[in-house]
Amino acid sequence: MMAVSVERVLEGWARAWSSHDLEQLLALFTDDCTYEDVTFGVINRGKAQLRAFAEGVFAGVPDFTVEITSRVVAGDRAAMEWLMSGTHRGDFPGMPATGKRFAGLRGVTVLELEGGKIRRNSDYWDAATAMRQVGLLPAA
Repeated sequence: MMAVSVERVLEGWARAWSSHDLEQLLALFTDDCTYEDVTFGVINRGKAQLRAFAEGVFAGVPDFTVEITSRVVAGDRAAMEWLMSGTHRGDFPGMPATGKRFAGLRGVTVLELEGGKIRRNSDYWDAATAMRQVGLLPAA
């Protein structure tokens, strides 16, 4: 896969998450995709589970945004560092809603691509800082 095509996929990924555009997000993935949120220990298989996961994120953080800060592309694999922000309005595993804002949370996504689409997506992000920012853990 050409690096330019992968760059478009990465930019589309961030744009879809930040605009809450489920159809745009799902279009980036293969039908048999795997989307893993390593931090929460959640594995979504296929587009139906990915849709449900994204709907949960958007419901829990209605102003969710993600901004890519760096990226690496190597053949059919890519990784990107990003910052996420939003307001914690819904419950997540171990994180009851607080109504408080979090910002600048660092994370990394590792992607495996196939035929110009994402086959596997693994997200790793800083839950401890998120929990501190929304008041679920004491300040460091």
